[in-house]
Amino acid sequence: MSKKQRTYKSYSPELKLEAVQRALAGESVKVIAHHLEITDPDYIYKWIDPYEMYGEVGLKRKVRNHPEMDKDFIIRELEMENEILKKYLQILKREGRRRSSK
Repeated sequence: MSKKQRTYKSYSPELKLEAVQRALAGESVKVIAHHLEITDPDYIYKWIDPYEMYGEVGLKRKVRNHPEMDKDFIIRELEMENEILKKYLQILKREGRRRSSK
């Protein structure tokens, strides 16, 4: 008996974004998965958290849980998160100035 090797399907950030937005709008996850040919509807639930935390950028990030994940990779990830937060703070400051000048 031969062992079947499991194949993994990857999904584009655009498809993930469409699925998440439809799910957040109240559409059934099963219907979305069927329509977009997503093999497991649970993927959509897994995509919602990073989308809510990071926006569209969160759907483009690759998260790997390897025990041998190198420190350089972790540092790059943290630097990217810091840049996102800095930009967010700049936007908040600009919005605050606009409101106070009115």
